[in-house]
Amino acid sequence: MAIVAFPAGGFAEDDVPQVVRGGGVVVILTRLPSEGDALRFRIEMTTHMRDLDPYRLEQIIRLRDQTGKEIGPLAVEQIMGGGHHRMAVVRFPPPDPRATVVELLVRDVAGVPERVFRWDLQGPGPSKTGPPVWEPRMR
Repeated sequence: MAIVAFPAGGFAEDDVPQVVRGGGVVVILTRLPSEGDALRFRIEMTTHMRDLDPYRLEQIIRLRDQTGKEIGPLAVEQIMGGGHHRMAVVRFPPPDPRATVVELLVRDVAGVPERVFRWDLQGPGPSKTGPPVWEPRMR
């Protein structure tokens, strides 16, 4: 697998990149520092098996809180790459103030119906409502 270098940023202890592989595509999500109330994530997708250009990030990514409410992105910014390697920053409106956990869903990429990445909004460590924050899963 090729390593794709993107601008480095400081990560908090609970903002370590999460990786889910499937269908020949590696998807990496990293929570970035918030801007105001907006949540920001960097998404990286890499493959050597298919063209990633047809995937519209604003259509395939959703934010879900523990109530099941799903939110589309406010913006997809800083889009870089093409073909086999893509990267962007995705901004979401703030989740419900009562939300303690959020999941980012990446849907229908390379035959994988749903990739789920989970973050505890209250800090590092296992969430009280599901698997540890560092355990992304694929459905």
